[in-house]
Amino acid sequence: MTKYISELFKEFEKLKSRREKCGFLWDHKENGTLTAVLQGAFDPNIKWHITDIPKYTPDVGPIGVNPSSLFDVIPKCTIFAIGHPKGEGVKPSRMKELLIQVLESMHKDESDLYVGMLKKKLKVKGLTESIVLEVFPDLYRKV
Repeated sequence: MTKYISELFKEFEKLKSRREKCGFLWDHKENGTLTAVLQGAFDPNIKWHITDIPKYTPDVGPIGVNPSSLFDVIPKCTIFAIGHPKGEGVKPSRMKELLIQVLESMHKDESDLYVGMLKKKLKVKGLTESIVLEVFPDLYRKV
């Protein structure tokens, strides 16, 4: 059974040493959704249209029974990226509506990670840019 990205980060937060944390990320390096979340949060070249997160009500169901997860929505997040063709011509009001739909379709923990990615501030204890770049040195080019 595939673990949700929020579940992986909860496991990550329990690790004590830098070595354990890097090892954990190495073990999950092939997880494209995890990599995309890290890139969206840490890559300074990616800028998001979303500056203020609108009020929303995350799905209250237990994780796994929600309509969607980060696995479903991350491939579509390019609509919120400044300069990406998928977001061209989308009005700010429509972007806000789409963001609310995305956030309300996921479990709270998954929505929190998505918001953290958009704000460039993942609230994952012990997760630093230094650790991320040690495991993913080609995640992005320095500006």
